[in-house]
Amino acid sequence: MKTRILIFIILFIPVSSIAQVNLKSGLVAYYPFNGNANDESGNKNNPIFNNAALATDRFGNKNGAYYFNGKNSYLQIKNNSQLSPDELTLMAIIKPMGFYMGICYNNAIIDKGGPDYLRGNYALRFTAGEYTNGDCYEQSITHQNFVGMTANNGGGTSRKNYVTLNTWYCVVFTFKNGESKMYLDGRLISTESSNGVIGKNNKDIFIGKKDHEQYPYWFNGIMDEIRIYNRAITGDEVKELCKMPGTTVPPCDDSNKPAADFIYTVSNCKNILFKPKSPNQKNIKTIKWIFGDGSVSSAPSPSHSYSKYGKYTAKAIVINQAGCSDTFSREIKITELKTDFTFSESGEPGNIQFKAKNNNAAYAWAFGDGNTANSEAVTTNLYNKSGQYTVQLLAENSIGCKDTVKKRVEISLPVSIVEEPIIPNTTINSIPAYTAPEIKLEKREKDFVKNIDVENDSISISLYDNGIIDGDSITLVYNNEIILAHQLLSSKPLTLYLKVDPNRSSNELLMYADNLGSIPPNTALMIIKDGNKRHEVNVSSNKTTNGVISFTIKR
Repeated sequence: MKTRILIFIILFIPVSSIAQVNLKSGLVAYYPFNGNANDESGNKNNPIFNNAALATDRFGNKNGAYYFNGKNSYLQIKNNSQLSPDELTLMAIIKPMGFYMGICYNNAIIDKGGPDYLRGNYALRFTAGEYTNGDCYEQSITHQNFVGMTANNGGGTSRKNYVTLNTWYCVVFTFKNGESKMYLDGRLISTESSNGVIGKNNKDIFIGKKDHEQYPYWFNGIMDEIRIYNRAITGDEVKELCKMPGTTVPPCDDSNKPAADFIYTVSNCKNILFKPKSPNQKNIKTIKWIFGDGSVSSAPSPSHSYSKYGKYTAKAIVINQAGCSDTFSREIKITELKTDFTFSESGEPGNIQFKAKNNNAAYAWAFGDGNTANSEAVTTNLYNKSGQYTVQLLAENSIGCKDTVKKRVEISLPVSIVEEPIIPNTTINSIPAYTAPEIKLEKREKDFVKNIDVENDSISISLYDNGIIDGDSITLVYNNEIILAHQLLSSKPLTLYLKVDPNRSSNELLMYADNLGSIPPNTALMIIKDGNKRHEVNVSSNKTTNGVISFTIKR
């Protein structure tokens, strides 16, 4: 009997080999100091106080960092729940230029205020305390090292990596599950363990000092970037943050210096494609993109999608093979498209004019009755039935931002009243017709209002009280025959159909005022429809004159 032995080989892949770098995840506060001290994480943790002075950053850019004078310069950020996390990362890119010489000799970079032992406090500093064994009255300016700390857990230290003045450093302190780590320029320097959690308090965050009268711990130097995360970032992420090129600007001239200037295009409203302005530069070794929302990229021409509307300062940093570098910054504005429209009745009942808010956009209308219109900021629609209609406007601008607005329009159309002409002494189906009593009209002057050339021998006329409804009553005479007697005018039309005699040089329609209403004279709006053509005429009559409209068939 043969025995088969099956060997299973399990491959263990280190977690670090598949780790993802996401410098935006968990970022609760981000201060790149690009011309201002605003928080560019999108969480609006902007300082409520700032008296530090703008300075040149580590790449030689003016107003790209802040200088703290070691005496009274600091930033204060209002406390909120985002700034009291259970896990923590504090990151700073700084250039110390002096040491604090007050009691205990600490130099505060980031400090969540109050006494050090207060639950919920955390800090990033440099101090001689490690060398002096915590003696507040012994000072050594040659043995200062970086320290990260939380109130209940001690913290990490950069050990014997002593601080040298006028040198740029990237310092990162992380805390998670009682474990503290300190990184210096992307390298893990120390790991320390202790029990407990950070805890929470209601104290503000101070940058450049500690919020304590006896121990202010003023910082003297330049800060180029500050970040606070609500998680402990990974070693790969620390390397990504701290590998930003150069702590000093190498001496280069115009013959070998690269250009970091870039252009960008916007699509789908929030998606930005970045391109170097001179894409064919020779000997480019690295390019670093900082998008201003906590995200970075090293792609030659990256595409980045911003999650929120607002202003962002994007930065490109390039280094060539000779070690020469250049930095260029540009403001990116992601603006939300907000459209709207108004509507009003125009002309005859049911004809509605719509006006879109001017957004320099293309527009598409759906009027709710099956009719549509495209690419028009001002348009009209004629509704044929009374009712409620939902009108929708879709706006889209040149960079792909869209917005939709819906409004309800209520249409109330007047009911037409058709008056049959009064023709005396005629019969219908051999039944004697009703004979109207004789109407005597006073003799008045004719006031000729207008002659209208018509194309059809049959036209319709609708009459409305023109203005306030005040009890106007009229009689109509057409070609010397009474066709409508003693009718009140209102907001609802009186509609008649007239035959236009082509053999007459003029067909006269006379409006006789039975009374003058409560507001003289007697006025009417006549709407004449000649096939597809429409005419509007205002006619008035009083006790001495009759308003007259005449019609002639075009020849």
